[in-house]
Amino acid sequence: MKTSERVLELLTRSETYLSGQELADRLQLTRAAIWKAIEQLRKAGYQIDSKPHVGYRYTDSDTLNQTAISQALSLDLDLELQVFDSLPSTNLKAKELGLNTTSQTPLVVIADHQTAGYGRYHRDFISPKNTGIYLSILLANKSPDFDPGLLTTATAIAVTRTLEKTLALKPTIKWVNDVLVDDKKICGILTEGITYLETQSLSQVVVGTGINFLTEISTFPPELQTRVGTLAPYVKKNRLSRNRFIATYLNEFFKIYQNYTTGSFMDEYRAHCDLIGKHVTIQRPTGTLEAQVIDINDHGALVLENGKVLNSGEVIKVRKV
Repeated sequence: MKTSERVLELLTRSETYLSGQELADRLQLTRAAIWKAIEQLRKAGYQIDSKPHVGYRYTDSDTLNQTAISQALSLDLDLELQVFDSLPSTNLKAKELGLNTTSQTPLVVIADHQTAGYGRYHRDFISPKNTGIYLSILLANKSPDFDPGLLTTATAIAVTRTLEKTLALKPTIKWVNDVLVDDKKICGILTEGITYLETQSLSQVVVGTGINFLTEISTFPPELQTRVGTLAPYVKKNRLSRNRFIATYLNEFFKIYQNYTTGSFMDEYRAHCDLIGKHVTIQRPTGTLEAQVIDINDHGALVLENGKVLNSGEVIKVRKV
């Protein structure tokens, strides 16, 4: 661990100011080394306040801080966190790490920036630095009858609960994996699997979440700006940090993940997903389909008036009957 990282960890864990001498004594470093580390942290975006003859204190900000996230997690959560400045994709990194571990402990991969982020159908997911939340959770698969749709819908509810709890918003869900605020997409969810080639069994699952947290709409191409949303005005008003939001989301995700296979949250999902009773156009690999939605079943699938049950697809148009 770098000196600056060690200094940041001590400051983050402290509820009071720590003097330069106290930091130096604890880390067995010189005062000059502490001062240099503090300056490096400030240049990296961390808010380190100082008082003459008192010391230094860390204040949570929008710069990702693994220790700050860990401190805000529920005490009963046993997770491994890995935070990166930049990755091609957090889902790709989680899958790469999954191939080299048999650990049953969930692994959370977080990046400040993605250079090749992607969503469903491998569409580009624009992931600028310092403003978004790009997070993937690697989970050991313990079920022979894994239901990806149910896990995706559970994840959507974890996101809506987080938005309601931290920002007092009333989000909606666009079936199956988009979370909307003010009728614009602020979050996408992508669930992927890792399969053992020898047994063809699903060994691990990756749940990726991308959120436009402080991202400005002008960041997106003009053709997306009418459909994509951002939490930026609400985040600024509530002075909510990415670290606090991430920790709350992880708490909500693992709270629901414990029993997600029961589908006990599906009434909540249906209440957030305003499709029942609507006439929709759905894009599928085989073409488009038009039908009226009469229900969303307990596995997260659309039940159509013509009797079809759809586990996948993309709703591209919604009309009232």
